[in-house]
Amino acid sequence: MILQMNKKVSSAKAPVAESLRQVGAAIPSWQGEFKNGALVGTQSTAALARRTPRPSELHARCVKAPASWSAASQRRYGTPPGRGRCVILGFVLPSWPAWLLILAVATASFSAQAITATNAPSADKVPSTRDLDPFRATVQTLRGKKFLRPVPAFTISERELRSVIESEVEKDYPGGELADYEALMIWLDVLPPGTDLKAASAAFAVDQVAGLYDSDTKEMYIPSFSTVKTNVPKAAAKKEAEKFSSFSDGIVLDHEFTHALEDQYWPLDDTNQAALHESTDRSTARSFLAEGAATRIMIEAVPAQLEEEVPGLYPTAWNVIHSGLMELVFNLTLKHVWKSPDVQVPGVPQALACSEAMPYAYGYTFCTALMRNWGLDGLDYICDHQPASTEQIIHPQKAWEWRDLPVQITLPATPPNGWKELTGESLGEAGVSVLFGCAFKNLNRGERLAYGWDGDRAGLYQAPNGGRLLVWASSWDSEAAASRFASTWVKERQKLHQANVTRKERNHIEWAQPDGHAGVLAQNDKQVVIFESDKPEGLADLAAWTQAITFTQPPEDAARAAANHALWRFNPLFSWQKDADYTVSQTLWGILSRHDRNSVGAADRVALGLLGDWHRTASFTKWQLGWSLVAKHQSDTRRGVYKTALLPWGVLFGQFSAKLPQDPARSLSRVSLLWGLAASCSKDSIDRTTFNLLPAGILFRTQTSPSRTAVHVLGTGASRSHPTSARGATTRYRLFGIPVWTSRPTELRSPK
Repeated sequence: MILQMNKKVSSAKAPVAESLRQVGAAIPSWQGEFKNGALVGTQSTAALARRTPRPSELHARCVKAPASWSAASQRRYGTPPGRGRCVILGFVLPSWPAWLLILAVATASFSAQAITATNAPSADKVPSTRDLDPFRATVQTLRGKKFLRPVPAFTISERELRSVIESEVEKDYPGGELADYEALMIWLDVLPPGTDLKAASAAFAVDQVAGLYDSDTKEMYIPSFSTVKTNVPKAAAKKEAEKFSSFSDGIVLDHEFTHALEDQYWPLDDTNQAALHESTDRSTARSFLAEGAATRIMIEAVPAQLEEEVPGLYPTAWNVIHSGLMELVFNLTLKHVWKSPDVQVPGVPQALACSEAMPYAYGYTFCTALMRNWGLDGLDYICDHQPASTEQIIHPQKAWEWRDLPVQITLPATPPNGWKELTGESLGEAGVSVLFGCAFKNLNRGERLAYGWDGDRAGLYQAPNGGRLLVWASSWDSEAAASRFASTWVKERQKLHQANVTRKERNHIEWAQPDGHAGVLAQNDKQVVIFESDKPEGLADLAAWTQAITFTQPPEDAARAAANHALWRFNPLFSWQKDADYTVSQTLWGILSRHDRNSVGAADRVALGLLGDWHRTASFTKWQLGWSLVAKHQSDTRRGVYKTALLPWGVLFGQFSAKLPQDPARSLSRVSLLWGLAASCSKDSIDRTTFNLLPAGILFRTQTSPSRTAVHVLGTGASRSHPTSARGATTRYRLFGIPVWTSRPTELRSPK
């Protein structure tokens, strides 16, 4: 569970505008109009309501939503506020790579139940007149799939947006469920006392949302009102961002259309209610994957946007973004972003703000690694076989190669002595990380404390006399990890609630708090169960409660253990292991060689990649020598991208060709020697060709295009602009680069 205040929408505040300003300073050619002082994002309304941090969903303080949370909300944003979904609010980073990541975090998709008022045409909702086809084309090319049906776009009023959010919250938490959910989140210290999720969600959306995709109505919504009226700093920053914000607005739309496209193949709304009831962290993991994929596609759309501003820049921009160094920068920046103080927004709990940013950080890293090794075929496979927990996203090796599936924990549905369950939630590794990270004001420490998570379930119960009881059961990878969690929980109660430990044994701890709450923690090997009641008598029959809690190991573990003998798996000379469709065989612990095979493709590595590293699928091939320092090649037929390089970054020789995403019928190619310093040739499918010898064609340069032809030797030569319907041809002569004579164009007049 990752606490989210708004699953349907997300946006960036003044910090994002400041980052955009920095980017604009670096690339003056970017121009545009800042869209209402905000960026476009998508999220589920349900998510909006559930963005409140909860221990189960937060990585710092997240919350999970009740089992009744709408399937749409859970799928798009993971789980209800406590189920595992995040949206980032905004932050400032000092470099353009960070800015791109900020934009990623500034967007989210949204899933919600259908809202009658939203579906009916009115003055509050009118069809958008903006040409969105280029964004759809870009997403189709980069994602390697076609839209199966149109995605209507509308502009909506502030009243309509507020209505959508409030209606979604009411739909996800009917009756008193919202109050119960808030109570659980407050008890877990995810939300501050007195939090009104409905009001906070609507206010957050109105102030922050710049755009959203509704996975229930299958429509894109763009607010028609300005979001800067309640934020003076944002209004000031808006002036600085107006010059180039149309660029950022464009790639954010690419992010949202990626959600729309994937929703047509892999519904964003998780319909597996049984699985969601078992672990709401499953839904949170799905949101991590969705945001990671959309963020990656959004960043890959940047070269196409730059090509519009600076023709011929696409190959260079694409190679920079996909270089190992830049991917490392992106990954490190995003992982820092969700922990940065700049993520915080006034009036929003820290856990909620961190939870908003977390899916983009870990989701991006997960999807980038997946696409680097297996291309779009690998991403499609994971979308077909969705991760079971946020642990698998945070630790990618646990998602496919050797899956680490969580223990299924079931709390009593019919508790003893007349107790009844009010709401339940699974925090997941992400939620536990946020919970402890915020509690101890150290998010790095929170990550370490959450490591080893293997399943959890929290529930809030009420007795006939009105007393309430928190039950939180969890499973860990080792007894040491379980003990670490147990001691950390007690420290958290002591720090935030001045709890006094009244009894402490090796696997049993009891405490009392000044507010009348009392608790008991019991550990059994790798399992920990926490009970805390607002009345001491609520802890009277814990033996019956403990017996009613079940821990079920995933059946896949037994099947895998039977298929993998320890002698084969851990043999130092030659080892072999298989989990589902993924098989790995290696010699000398993989130092000499390693072979991977799965239903998507295969990969081979020799001498840790020094002598060769080769990955191939049906549409994707990548090989490299000397860790790519000697040579490398990659072809991606689904996206039409092919590139080859000799020596680092193609210093000796480089070749690149690709389809322009926003216009797939147009292709670009470039060949260079000595990084273009010796010679280079660029070609555009619209018949624009440029050939240079020495930098900038100092020795020789020729250029041909439908509108111009030029030939120069040592800067001396002629260029001719071809005639148009309005003007005749123009010829210009240069001597060593200095213009010496230009012919006057003849104006052509049409006969009267």
